[in-house]
Amino acid sequence: MNDQEAVNDLLSRTKAIVETIVDGVITISDRGLIETVNPAVEKIFGYRLDELSGNNVSMLMPNPYQREHDSYLGNYLGTGEKKIIGIGREVTGRRKDGSTFPLELAISEMEVNGQRMFTGIVRDISQRKATEEKLREFLARTKAILDTIVDGVITISDRGCIETVNPAAENIFGYRLDEISGKNVSMLMPEPYRAEHDQYLANYLHTGEKKIIGIGREVTGKRKDGTTFPLELAISEMEVSGQRMFTGIVRDISERKETEEKLREAMQRVHEQRIKDEFIATVSHELRTPLTSIKASLELIIGKAVVEGSDQEKLLINIAHKNSDRLLLLINDILDISKIESEKVKLNFKRILLSKFLDTAISDNQAYAEKHHVKFVLLSCPKNLYINVDPDRLMQVMSNLMSNAAKFSNENSEIEIQASKSRGNVRITVRDRGPGIPLDFQSRVFEKFTQADTSDKRQMSGTGLGLHISKAIVERHHGELSFESVIGQGTEFHIDLKQQFQREGTQL
Repeated sequence: MNDQEAVNDLLSRTKAIVETIVDGVITISDRGLIETVNPAVEKIFGYRLDELSGNNVSMLMPNPYQREHDSYLGNYLGTGEKKIIGIGREVTGRRKDGSTFPLELAISEMEVNGQRMFTGIVRDISQRKATEEKLREFLARTKAILDTIVDGVITISDRGCIETVNPAAENIFGYRLDEISGKNVSMLMPEPYRAEHDQYLANYLHTGEKKIIGIGREVTGKRKDGTTFPLELAISEMEVSGQRMFTGIVRDISERKETEEKLREAMQRVHEQRIKDEFIATVSHELRTPLTSIKASLELIIGKAVVEGSDQEKLLINIAHKNSDRLLLLINDILDISKIESEKVKLNFKRILLSKFLDTAISDNQAYAEKHHVKFVLLSCPKNLYINVDPDRLMQVMSNLMSNAAKFSNENSEIEIQASKSRGNVRITVRDRGPGIPLDFQSRVFEKFTQADTSDKRQMSGTGLGLHISKAIVERHHGELSFESVIGQGTEFHIDLKQQFQREGTQL
């Protein structure tokens, strides 16, 4: 090959390189005018060479780069200070259609036949920028997720040293990242987990046998202040830049364990209550059957004793009869309270006329009035007022309130019964003129097996369950049982029924 052929070959090779490289190559005069471009430039900007040749290269730039370009070039030619020459930088390019795009630009200086010229290498980095933006968004999302999730995330090297933790892990253990970074993760565990941790990790790296890797388990964590707490731990393996690493997901399960413990305790109480209810129901039933027979037999004996028995016999038989009555009442009350507390009693609601109901309450409890030498009086009741209640259960409440009022009233006094209506609610009041409820007993009135201390033995009869049962019955009616008492003046018990909440067939 002769010299000319060698030159031609070199030119051909150079032309082939310039025309095939993906980067755009632009030659520019010292006045900033475009002289040549390669095909890549035409493709990048959308212009043909004949459209570019002789025009200022700033046409390929939007403002402010377009305005700044000539000043950069003039400043360099005048001072030699390089601001863009020989320096790669990111700028914005402008296509023929007016659209803009991110551009990587590198300008170099050359001399051709004694003339100073510049070569611009341009690269469309739209795709790279889009990829970088997606990566930034992904990293931002990932960071936001790690920063806000409630579980702690800890990354660990293959030597068990902590590399990163998220804010949740800092909150869980009480350490900042700079306090634990580079330290063995076992510092977050009490013994025996601390001593076992390195052994587990070393065993896995040596044998590949997974005892903790990829397996969720409950362990005990240790906070900075030394306190320990139940922890749910899951460890997974990953590879980052060819390096084996591990990610630990930790969750403080203190609250869950407390809830589980409370649930176990509640279930145990339910179980114990069920056994107690079954026992009470069985024993009450077994006791009530023979007592009913004893009571009936005593009533037959009383009739005969009145005619044939001595005074001593009559006294003893009456004592036995009264005590069988008291014992039967106690058993019935215990069975009632057991059913109510276990919610095994149903209320059978009916629409009844209140005035008729109160008249019946007075007549049914007349025996109490006669026994204690008092009188039940219906002071007032709205006419044609109907209420939805379980009449049998409400009568049980009335009987308890009226019998208590009779026991605690002075002889020859009146016990007033009154009903009123206000805003759809109904209030039934039982008012006595007795000594009132002692102040130190008022807070315990509705408790089980409680009776006020009194020197009057007739006031001590009963089981101490009546008011507790009455309150439970009224509350199952979605109502309220309350009282007002003034020492030396008497007591009022109020049954307040919220009629709008009562429906037929409600479970008690």
